[in-house]
Amino acid sequence: MVRRTRVAACAAVASTAIAVLAACGTAAQSTGDGTTSPMPVTTPPSLPSASPSTVTSPPEGTGAAETKCTAGDLEGSVAPSDAAAGNRYADLVVTNTSGDTCTLFGYGGLELTGADGTPLPTELTRSQPPKPSMVTLPPGGKAAKELHWTAVPGDGEPVDGPCETPAAGARVIPPDDTRAFTVTFAFGPVCGHGQVDGSAYFKK
Repeated sequence: MVRRTRVAACAAVASTAIAVLAACGTAAQSTGDGTTSPMPVTTPPSLPSASPSTVTSPPEGTGAAETKCTAGDLEGSVAPSDAAAGNRYADLVVTNTSGDTCTLFGYGGLELTGADGTPLPTELTRSQPPKPSMVTLPPGGKAAKELHWTAVPGDGEPVDGPCETPAAGARVIPPDDTRAFTVTFAFGPVCGHGQVDGSAYFKK
């Protein structure tokens, strides 16, 4: 009876030792003679850290580097295109004089000026066709917009002389720009209080 009590006590002590070793992070293995020896616990190798992603520029020639044409990139001229009873038509042609490709999209602005550069009454209205489309201008490339105005005096304008002060030039503002470049506009007065219909820019 005493022997059985000792065996049970030894078993309890061994179980307690194994539990303590396990709690300390050490596993136990059997030696074959009824005792146990601690087994070293190996730590798994650390994973390599992810390298930061790199940003690559888009390949050349994709158009990603193209910018909008500004007044400093362009020069222009106005050439007559057609005429009818009381109506005048012309094309405003612009040329990319910069060394880089740029784009035009939309209508832009226009203001008539007198011989001394004084601004004249101008009301630029939008007309279609063509509707706005992206126009890409390489160096030396050209685009145009159609202009139309009337030579018939409107309400309140004189009928026995020039309906308005004759225009000699115009200030042209490219789409999405605030600066202007100047062109010659030698077509006399623009009646209807300076109303000019202008299309969107298109490839010339």
